[in-house]
Amino acid sequence: MSQGHSEVRSPPKLIFVIASAQRPMSQSGQQSSSGFEGMGRWVAVASELPCTVIALMFAGQIVGQSVWGQQGSTWGAIIGAIAGFALGVYGVFATVRFYEGMEKTSKMKRTYRPTLEEITEDVEFDVDDDDRNETRQ
Repeated sequence: MSQGHSEVRSPPKLIFVIASAQRPMSQSGQQSSSGFEGMGRWVAVASELPCTVIALMFAGQIVGQSVWGQQGSTWGAIIGAIAGFALGVYGVFATVRFYEGMEKTSKMKRTYRPTLEEITEDVEFDVDDDDRNETRQ
């Protein structure tokens, strides 16, 4: 008997990459709108909480030290960090709610609705007058 290879080969990965890259135009348009285009504002939201905690921790430390001395410095930093966390969480919540509302309004189709004056306005077309003059001549 001849010695045969009974290996089962998987299809090359390049074919999968090429096949997944070929998408209809509608899907590729949707993908580009959900990519990294709006990433900057979410990075800003993500950095808002730590910045608030650190800022209020330092403010609490300074106020605590000036009022109660060295021991007050520690307690002021702790209270400031807790207050910064609470304020930062609320700030992130409010910012995310604002951005989501902004995205909803931008995704809604805005149709043109003419005013009542435009609807009731009597329109004269110049093209009709030109056609009448040409037929008379």
